[in-house]
Amino acid sequence: MDKEFNPALQFDAFTAGIEDGGLRSITSIEILSCYILANCSEKITAKNIVDSLVEGKIANYFEISNAISKMIKMGNFTEDENGFLHISDECRYSVDIVENDLPITIREKAVELVRKTVKYEINKKENKVEIAKKSNGFKVTMHVSDKNSDFMVLSLYVPTEAQAEVIRDKFQTHPAEVYENLINSIFE
Repeated sequence: MDKEFNPALQFDAFTAGIEDGGLRSITSIEILSCYILANCSEKITAKNIVDSLVEGKIANYFEISNAISKMIKMGNFTEDENGFLHISDECRYSVDIVENDLPITIREKAVELVRKTVKYEINKKENKVEIAKKSNGFKVTMHVSDKNSDFMVLSLYVPTEAQAEVIRDKFQTHPAEVYENLINSIFE
């Protein structure tokens, strides 16, 4: 009795930096890259995918980078002048056929991580944060912006640079929540 050969079941990928349940197959990593592009409406760069899958410990940095490069060379992805990836119709069709070869938890986690990464990148571009060294610590100035104008600028003083960086990162992750909480506390 011949068993069907499934390349996704081969453990042929580097596993450094991934957790149990992460992808250990080059083919699975390629499929996941296609799946992400097929299932995210956001504009996504190769860096967004790589950063997300490394942060989530789903796949090895070098394997993800190689998979995306291979998909571009094969014409499954195109990269526009702004660095955003676009999936080909053929690749989108293939994903519909093979997506179930990937565990649903990996698929959902990967898409969620990429969406968070893209949102964070947009927040970083639109909501600037400056950290300035002062004699008594650090001044963190946060800007909540809409296009070219600020509608809130908030400055805080903290004793250490590490605290300033935490504030910057937290703010850029959720600038709208910071604004909303501040406004709510003022008007309550």
